[in-house]
Amino acid sequence: MITPVDDGEDAQATIGLAAGATTAGDAAVMAGARIGPYRLLSLLGRGGMGEVHVARQDEPVRRTVALKLLRARHLDTRRLVHFEIERQLLAQMRHPAIAQIFDAGTTADGRPYSAMELIDGLPVTAYCAGERLPLRERLKLFMRICEGVQHAHQKGVVHRDLKPGNILVAKIDGRALPKIIDFGIASITSGGSSDGGSGDALGTPVYMSPEQAASADDIDTRSDIYSLGVLLHELLCGHRPAAGGAHAFRPSARLAELPRAGQARIADAMGMGVADLRRVLERDLDWVVARATAPDRAQRYGSAMELVDDIGRFLDGRPLGAVPDSRRYRWGKFVRRNRGGLAVAAVVLLALLGGLAVSLYGLGQARSQQALAEERARQLETVSRFQRAMLGEIDIESMGLRLATSLRAQVERAAPGEKDALERVLAQVGTVDVARELVGGSILGRAEDAIGQDFADQPLLAADLRESVAEVRKSLGLYTSAAAGFGEVADLRARLLGPRAEPTLRARREQISQLLNGGRDQLREARAVIEGAGQEFAALAEDDPLRIGFEMHRVVSSTADDQHARRDGLHALLQQARRLLGERHPVALEIANYYAIALSRVGERTEAKALFEQLLPVHVEEFGELHPLTYSVRRNVAVARVQAGDFDGAVAMQGELVAGDVQQRGLEHPSTLASRGTLAAMLTDAGRAGEAVALALAVLDGNVRVLGPDHPQTLRSRVNAATIMARLQRYDEALAMQDEVIEARTRVFGPIHPDTLFMRINLPATLHQAGRTDEALASMATVLPTVRETLGDAHPTTQMAMDIRAMIARESGDLALEIRTLRELLAWRLAAPGQGDLKTAETAWLLAGALREAGQAAAEADALWETHVQPLLDAPVESLSPGHRRLADAIRREQAA
Repeated sequence: MITPVDDGEDAQATIGLAAGATTAGDAAVMAGARIGPYRLLSLLGRGGMGEVHVARQDEPVRRTVALKLLRARHLDTRRLVHFEIERQLLAQMRHPAIAQIFDAGTTADGRPYSAMELIDGLPVTAYCAGERLPLRERLKLFMRICEGVQHAHQKGVVHRDLKPGNILVAKIDGRALPKIIDFGIASITSGGSSDGGSGDALGTPVYMSPEQAASADDIDTRSDIYSLGVLLHELLCGHRPAAGGAHAFRPSARLAELPRAGQARIADAMGMGVADLRRVLERDLDWVVARATAPDRAQRYGSAMELVDDIGRFLDGRPLGAVPDSRRYRWGKFVRRNRGGLAVAAVVLLALLGGLAVSLYGLGQARSQQALAEERARQLETVSRFQRAMLGEIDIESMGLRLATSLRAQVERAAPGEKDALERVLAQVGTVDVARELVGGSILGRAEDAIGQDFADQPLLAADLRESVAEVRKSLGLYTSAAAGFGEVADLRARLLGPRAEPTLRARREQISQLLNGGRDQLREARAVIEGAGQEFAALAEDDPLRIGFEMHRVVSSTADDQHARRDGLHALLQQARRLLGERHPVALEIANYYAIALSRVGERTEAKALFEQLLPVHVEEFGELHPLTYSVRRNVAVARVQAGDFDGAVAMQGELVAGDVQQRGLEHPSTLASRGTLAAMLTDAGRAGEAVALALAVLDGNVRVLGPDHPQTLRSRVNAATIMARLQRYDEALAMQDEVIEARTRVFGPIHPDTLFMRINLPATLHQAGRTDEALASMATVLPTVRETLGDAHPTTQMAMDIRAMIARESGDLALEIRTLRELLAWRLAAPGQGDLKTAETAWLLAGALREAGQAAAEADALWETHVQPLLDAPVESLSPGHRRLADAIRREQAA
């Protein structure tokens, strides 16, 4: 639920603000009103700038949002600047700990609004109190908040109003997930303040840094560090620092000022005694709060990740950077971290004390050196983790988009006559791939060079750092270079640790995985690596996940040209993995995904759909709703539903995916546009072309502006729009769009490219629907031989061309052409995808009907019916896929007529 809290805030409107901030009468005035595509349901809160409403969006996706609307009487420049800054900043940021913006617009009377993620949660302090969160869990939650703040800082954004009311926490899948909201007074670090030049100190005084209180123009990211320190103080002792108190920023002192009953209540909520809590605060966490809230910002943590690192050190029992260094402090940490080992060491020491003084001295020296080495390794690991997180968040598609936009702007200025030539080049080259290669060569390549130079004397550490770089290459889709990186790591570890050591084999398996991701070009190398490493993996225990994962790669690599063999091999391996590891083990789930895809490729689409549907809730439970693996399974489920004829189910799933893409990437990110285009196509297949047309045209317009008119994704969206226009009988518009696509694809890809041929065989269908049947048949007669010669008879596009020709012949009364076409097509489909496929059954039924209507080959028609049609009609309804059920219903309707 969304609950009010008094956290000392001023009149800022936030998603977490109480409905009690206004009157019931005010809420009733707006209830039911429409703002753009949103219907207002209730007033969530009102502040100095505007109101926040709970609103409902019904299309193109159904969801409930928080709609923030600027008040009409506050449409002055300053507030408009704040409001627009918040919209732009949120659109740039994508982090699980930051509330996402979905949409933005302006009402008819000129009031700007933004639709945001509705957080069904509590202010962080209220959540911790209500859940009686233990100290360690509070600190872990605080670290996730800091990571969100760090993401904003990496984007150049200072929030300037971090406080409990602007950090809401919801429990999802049993895990506390924080969301930072209300960037309404945020500033761009390089662009000065966002107060419209007033110089007022916007924010909440008790959480505000001294420099922010003194001047809104003189702040940087360390102002947010101060606010985080105040928040940490509140999480540790249940109260904000006492204003003007002698120990304002020492949680232990603030706790001591409370009545005994209050101290006991706070400590008990964290699962501790009062004395234990005060001791922990005094020894470590007081220092963290004091450093974060130092009046002189130069003495604070330099970044949110430095604060996270110190909290992590506390949780790991290691010395903190904020605590003054001393031998006693470090020794105390060492003792508490190694109690068991020291107890054993004490016994050994007593036994050997008499004669091993020299040896013990040497051991002490060695331990000192080891401690220094361990400390440096931990520091390097922290740096590596931070760099990996930063590089992993690089949005290659957005980078490529900015590159294309920059090139267009430069050509527009320098040589406007070359605009069309540039678009043709961009369509063929792909700026996303250029950006990916630049990142891989310039940034990651230099990182690897530095590792080789700086850590030549620490080869194992160098291997770990190289593995981090390979992981980043993998996340960016640089599969070939990622495979090379993992291969180098595996070779190095094989020499140092042995070829059968677990770290060696883990890197080797990643090398194989990335080679397989690289497609057929890397298949030969993948097979060679698999053959060379076979003995090492075979030496592992039968139930070792690395061995089973390796066997999966062996099956996949050896069956690239035989999908049936791949299906059988993966099925056997899946049974083994589930027996030895359990159904929910990550390796078993990975094999199950591969197996479901193999089922789909051999035409067993009902079985594939059932398996994907089974895997989805497991992935949600194991990895969470937003995990990339979960998203991948969702996309597979949507596609499987379409293939099985379950169009309504596919639309529902794709709608969820679109909502997630908008939340994660924004409305007009290339990936989001592709996802929205898929939704429009699914709506059309589901018979809902009227709903699909507005979405399809919006996607087309977005692709033209974002990617350019000749980009392959733009052309695909134009094809989808043309298909919908034809369904709505707007044939002139549909034909004009199809001609544009054929011209562009011929110019960019060539006349026999599969994408060009696909469009050319769609054109006759539209011509026929427009009443131009003679032109349609002439066009098909021209293109069909080229399609067959180029793609082959088994290709889906070739078979679709035959479907279209048979349809035109049937509707124009040319039974001889229809029968000839269907006979040939049925022979192809019996070969692949096979007798049980939906398309095969449909083709047999149409051919039997055409033969009977022509009054010829009755025996052939009867045989087709008995072999392909009657089994479909006799099958139990519950055993049929949605597509097979619809076909059976159509056959029965025809019989009844």
